[in-house]
Amino acid sequence: MLDFTPAAPEERGIPRAAIADFERRLEAGRVRMHGYLMLSGGRLIAEKYRPPYGRDTNHRMYSVTKSFTALAVGLLIGEGRVALTDRICDYFPDKLPPGGAHPWLSEMTVEDMLTMRTCHGATTYKTYGGDWVESFFRVTPDHIPGTVFAYDTSSSHVLAALTERLTGTDMLDYLRRGALGELGFSETAYILKDPYGVSQGGTGLMCTLRDAARAAYLCLHGGRYGGRQLIPRWYMRSATANRVPTDLQTAPDERQGYGYFFWMPRKPGFVMYGMGGQLALCFPEADFCLVTMADTIGCPEGLYALYESFYSAVWPYLAEAAAEDDAASPAPEVPSGRYRFYDNPMGWKWLELDPRAGDLAFETSQGPGRLRFGRGVYVQNPAFPGTDCPCECMGEAKAGHLILRCYVTGEEQGHMCMDLCGKDTRLGVRLTATGEPFFQHFKGFLSAESN
Repeated sequence: MLDFTPAAPEERGIPRAAIADFERRLEAGRVRMHGYLMLSGGRLIAEKYRPPYGRDTNHRMYSVTKSFTALAVGLLIGEGRVALTDRICDYFPDKLPPGGAHPWLSEMTVEDMLTMRTCHGATTYKTYGGDWVESFFRVTPDHIPGTVFAYDTSSSHVLAALTERLTGTDMLDYLRRGALGELGFSETAYILKDPYGVSQGGTGLMCTLRDAARAAYLCLHGGRYGGRQLIPRWYMRSATANRVPTDLQTAPDERQGYGYFFWMPRKPGFVMYGMGGQLALCFPEADFCLVTMADTIGCPEGLYALYESFYSAVWPYLAEAAAEDDAASPAPEVPSGRYRFYDNPMGWKWLELDPRAGDLAFETSQGPGRLRFGRGVYVQNPAFPGTDCPCECMGEAKAGHLILRCYVTGEEQGHMCMDLCGKDTRLGVRLTATGEPFFQHFKGFLSAESN
């Protein structure tokens, strides 16, 4: 059982003054903290709560729940009940529409769901008006799965439903018996249910700060505790590694990449990340984690200030132990070629891409266009397609994706970003842009096939 044995922070190389500085920065940033704790080398070096919250208070952890769902999937895999390559439709024949699943849905795997590379651009049950799990299989997909990142809470909800379907028990009870109970995870914690009785595997966890820290500690040590490998080590390595780029996210700390329902931080490690400042920042090389509960909902600057307070005050004392690995493999290229788009509301017809030459040609319902881009540097273009506005573009290869950034300059200012990822002979595309009228055809998801 993880008993949170206290230790002076200096014993772990962190001055007490650094933790005081962390708290001062939080106050200066007006971050509404409910509590935080720091574990270093398995020892509790700091813990503080703001009334009415305390050590035994169950707190809504929001999307930290997704990381718990990832742990449940790891347990299922370790028991041989599920494989990453399994197709999710095979487990839910009763939820499919009468005419059968959409072809894109039919090919979607468990791993696609864990990495938020589903065929949905948003959470399906928010617009369905019925069974939350069923919504995932009946809402019309908008892009090819296994390509671009799109945050989809329904994917984690369905994997929680899969856990409960295969085990016949609540997901949190399954986690307690299979792993978390070994660390002393409390019996009072629970996960809220959806209206149809399924644990909300994307957002419903209610637990204490120490409970969240127990789960974080298990992940920090690759699923091993008390001399036992509770969750397969290979799975935990995959889950907490950077598996898909997230550069098109709006928040700075959501742009570092994603694993299996774990976010990547600015520094080497991984994060359990929940709305409103529910965080477990984990840095395995430093054997350190910071776990927080707060209320920054509707206050993005509060969450940013929380991160900044930690990185400014405490991180410098961990940096040497958590040094970057400079031996990263070169990223594969998105295949060159010409692609024809499936029907789409943005009116895109075709695209021709040559990443090495830095050339992207395309045609939308507004006419043809072309953009030249540098590899890691911005290249000037005389005009953004369909306008008289000059622009500059840069492309970057990341884990089989091409991230294209384009900024309009001159009298008008704005930006457009594209994430392109190949899959067999097809291409998945995600586009984001600011609100200027000439960007109206550059927002959403596209799918294409080579021709």
